[in-house]
Amino acid sequence: MKQKKSFLFISCDEAKHICDKAQYKEASILEKMKLNVRYLWCKVTRSYIKRNKKLTHTIKSSNINCLNNSEKQHLQKQFKQELKKQQ
Repeated sequence: MKQKKSFLFISCDEAKHICDKAQYKEASILEKMKLNVRYLWCKVTRSYIKRNKKLTHTIKSSNINCLNNSEKQHLQKQFKQELKKQQ
């Protein structure tokens, strides 16, 4: 027998998916409402949201300096030259 799907109540998996969408500003208002209802009574969802917020904050506040394309190409060229010397 098929269960009737509730309007506001969602599963933990759905809540996690909506939480991830909300992190990237892709969740609709209805999805956010459903997530908040789930958040009120589900310990697992609260824990997931807390970890997700902490991860997002850590990534945004990190000061990562990456190589630009010209630096990558220069490094690759040097690497290939060193490989040729080894052979």
